[in-house]
This record gives sequence, structure tokens and C-alpha cells, in this order.
Amino acid sequence: MNLTGFSLKNPYTVIALVLMVVALGLFAFFRTPTDLFPNTVPPQVVVITVEPGAAARDIADKVTQVIEKETNTIGGLKRIVSTSRDEVSSINAEFFYSKPIGEAVQDVQNALSRIRPDLPKDILEPRIYRISDATRPLTTVALSPKAGSIKTLSDIRLLAENQIMDEILTLPGIADVDVFGSHKPEVKVRLQRDRMAANNISLDEVFGVLAKQNVSAPAGTIYSSKKEYLVKVTGEFANLEQIRNLPIKKNQQGYVRICDVASVSLGEHEQRSLYHGNGKPAIAINVMRPDNGPTVAAIKTFKTHLSKLKAQYPDINFEVTDDQQPIIDINVHGMRQSLIQAVILTIIIIFIFLADSRAAIVVSVSIPLAFLTSLVVLWFSPYTLNMVTLSGLIIAVGMVVDASIVVLENIYRHYREMKNPDALVAARDGASEVALAITAGMLTTVIVLVPVMFTGGYTQQVMRPLNMMISSTLIASLLVALTVIPLMASRLLARPHEHRNIIERLFGNTDKGVTALTKFVTVHGF
Repeated sequence: MNLTGFSLKNPYTVIALVLMVVALGLFAFFRTPTDLFPNTVPPQVVVITVEPGAAARDIADKVTQVIEKETNTIGGLKRIVSTSRDEVSSINAEFFYSKPIGEAVQDVQNALSRIRPDLPKDILEPRIYRISDATRPLTTVALSPKAGSIKTLSDIRLLAENQIMDEILTLPGIADVDVFGSHKPEVKVRLQRDRMAANNISLDEVFGVLAKQNVSAPAGTIYSSKKEYLVKVTGEFANLEQIRNLPIKKNQQGYVRICDVASVSLGEHEQRSLYHGNGKPAIAINVMRPDNGPTVAAIKTFKTHLSKLKAQYPDINFEVTDDQQPIIDINVHGMRQSLIQAVILTIIIIFIFLADSRAAIVVSVSIPLAFLTSLVVLWFSPYTLNMVTLSGLIIAVGMVVDASIVVLENIYRHYREMKNPDALVAARDGASEVALAITAGMLTTVIVLVPVMFTGGYTQQVMRPLNMMISSTLIASLLVALTVIPLMASRLLARPHEHRNIIERLFGNTDKGVTALTKFVTVHGF
């Protein structure tokens, strides 16, 4: 049994399936993640290595080249770009799209562990950063003290790196929080050379005492006959006074303390960067999403929590200085409006050229059903509702009604040529007669689109969601043309005139006007 025969013999099953598609499509329309553009950034891993005091030439010879040679052995690597300057080596390893970013990071970490003994001993631990669309901040918020507040930027930085960051990281859809803008608090111990010489104290002695005391670490286990006790060494400084009173060594006069040879104060780390939010110095917070995570939903969640942070810290200004949501909303809203306008214009054109309002309504059913079906496909796919996928829907607007128009016109022809018109037979024969032709025509278009979805590289990242939306919409429109259109045509278009209801009488009056307009256009040769 073909699709048309099944539809005409099981109308309630078809209606149930249509209602299910409508429900899922509407749910997908409101629940599909929204973004500006699909993920097109190739997997990239950046390795930053710092060797204090080293010249750029030494960095290139002893650090950059060593890491480059080992990184080149990683599979899936596309290219490496490196930069060497005084004290800093930066290596950017770009991989093919087929390489998962997590696997790329793991491979780079393994490569670094293999060559770690070959690197200079005085380098800081190499830092590895992953680069993807998720590293672009969703929102940037500037934190600054309000007028009259006793908090400084250093205090705000401390809050941002601890309590505020911890609260934001608990929100759903938030993967990372980056705090920057200098003003990092730091305890400064300023040694006085004369006092050190008078007390016979060296720099190594001061450094050693500070390092040994400012620790918090496990010290083992004590066992008794019934219990065991974990021992912990707690030597972290609680305040500046403890640092000042820390003894360095004992001489004939007694203990020499830190305050005897140095001044201790709480200040800020040397500023290597600055951030100004809305024209004034501030501490900045970048909020990031996870890989393939929702963008707009995460921004809305964060903004909802931002009002709670403002209430929790009334003496701090929280100002959003950068936000992806407005540009996403503007573009997606514009694309949605374009889609709605395209659908309306298509329906009007169908209405004018078919010269039958009932026929136009029957054909126009294929547009929303095809679109809702494609939205369901999008919802189950890894892609988002963005400019590319919406463009696919707009492109498909004019093609989704082709099969329905052909089927409906053939049903009309069969119905008019019958001596004893039977709408059910006309719908079955008219749709079955052209089923193979419209299927071949539709599949010809779809088959052309499929190879482009597997071209690889940037083209694949952009064209795959676009062609997926076009193909799913066209296939859905074909199914609608072979099932829903014949069913509606058999029930709506062939009602006896003496049993017409008020809606059909309204359609009949509209048909007269459209018929007159068609004759006028034909006579005058427009």
C-alpha cells in the first residue's frame, strides 16, 4: 500500500501523526538552543611557557623548538604557529575538525610530559589553553566600588576570585569564569639591607623561613590501640602581624624577627594589565559556556543571578560591558521575521494563482508542517537555531509547496474529468499518478545537497546545518504532499454545494473575486 492509500484509509492515524509533529515542532521551536552562528572554530590548543629573565633567542632555541618538534608528532595536527619573545613562548597547535578538542588537549599534555626533562629547569609550569567557540565570553561584567564604599579594587578582586566566582560556577550552563583587571592583592615584604647586614641575615634565610612557615599540608597518621588520627601541619599566615613576628634565627641578643629587618604591608601585585569598564577602573569577570553548550539560555541564567549578586553586594557596581545576547536576539529575530514574511507572501501568491481559496489553504498546510518537522530534526541534532539554519528554512520556503501544488492540481483534474465525481477516488488516483514524479524531483534536489554536507573543513561546518535543514524540510513537504494533501482534498474540496457551511460560503464568495481578477489579468495580458 502506498502512502496516499494508507492516508485515505487511515485518516485518524494521519491526524494523530500530524498533531504529534505539530506538538514536537512547537516544543522544539521554543526549546532549541539559540546562537548567532554555528561552531566554526577549529580545535586549537595553545601552550604558554614562561622562563623568567630569558631572552627571546634562548626561548626560541631551548623552549619553543623543543615543544614544536614533539607536538608535530601528534595525529590530526593541521599546523603550528609559534611566537618567541623575552621570557615567553607561545605555541598554537591547530587540528582538523575531526579531532575532538578534549582529545587534542590530552595529546598535547602527553607530549609535554615526554619532553619535560629536556626543557630548562627554571621555567614555570607550561600552561595549556583550549581555543574554541566556547572560549569567547558570553558576558563581561565590570565590578567597581560605589561612591562612599570602603572597598577597594583589591578587595573586589579578592571577592571576585572567591565567593562571586564560586556562586557563578554553580549556575547551569556556565563552564568557567575568568577574573582579570590587575589589582591582585599581595603581601609585600620590603627588606632593609642595613638591618640585614647588622643582624648577619641573608636573603636565603629570609626566603627559607617564609617558605617553611606559610604551608598547610598533611603530616601523616598517628595510630593508637583503638583509633587513628590524621596529623596536619597548619602554618598559613592569618594576618600581617604573624608575618612581622616570624623569627628568622636566634643570636646572643635573642630572636631576630622579620620586622627587625623588613617592613611588611598589604599591597597590590605589579600591574601588567588594566581594565576600564564604562570609562572607569574596574575588575572584570568573563563568563564562559561549555563546548556545545547553549548560549542564550546561559546568558539569561547568569543575568537572573546577577540581580541577586547586586543585592548581596550593595556597595559594588555590577555593570555589563559586553554581551552576546543583544546581537543574537537582533539577528535571530530578523531572520524569524523574514521567514514569516516569506511564508505569508508564498501563501498570497498561491492564493492568487490557484484562484481558489480552499485549494490555497490546503496547499499552505504543507509549509508549517514541513517547517515544524525540520525543527524537530534540528532539536535532535547537535546544531542550534542560528543564522545558518534559519537561512535554510527561508531558502526552502518556495520549494516546500511544489509537490503539494502538483498533487492538488492533478486531483482537481481527475475530479473534473469524472462523469460521477468521487472525491476519494480522485484524491487517490490523482496523488498516486504523480507520486513517482514528485518523489524523483524532490530527491534529485536533496541528493545534490548531501555531498556538500561531507566536504570537510570550514565548508562542512557551515553547509552541513544549512543543507540538513533544506533536505529535511523538502522531504517533510514530500510526505505531506502524499498524505495530508490528498486527505484534505478528499474532505474539503468536494463538498456538495447544498451542504456548504458558512466558511465554505465565504470561500465561495472569495473564489468569485479571485476568478474575476484572474480573468482580468488574462484578458489584459499581464
